[in-house]
Amino acid sequence: MAHTVSQKMAQAAYEAVRKRVDGKALPEKYASFARSFPSLVHSCGLAQAIAFARAKDHGQYLEDLAGVLKTIGHDECSSMKGLECATRESPVPAYIRLSRNALQASGWLKRYVEATSPE
Repeated sequence: MAHTVSQKMAQAAYEAVRKRVDGKALPEKYASFARSFPSLVHSCGLAQAIAFARAKDHGQYLEDLAGVLKTIGHDECSSMKGLECATRESPVPAYIRLSRNALQASGWLKRYVEATSPE
């Protein structure tokens, strides 16, 4: 049975968050940023959102986001650095596709962070 893109993203996001939790509480810095990243992408675009995340030392989140994007075919996003390069160097149509997929992937990460949150 073939899985949809959304199902692939959901599974990858679940695995990423599960690895971060791994029997202990999810770091609040990670959880807080995961909750706010989708709106950050909406308000200022993917490239600026990633630059902000790097400046504020949210590398773990960006690694997880890149991993989710890689599972759906964005092979250039195999790491945080690859994700950064892809946002800066992609032609406009590829950047728009990457932005849409990153928004969807960040939504899945946010859902799983909220599901694991004790509050």
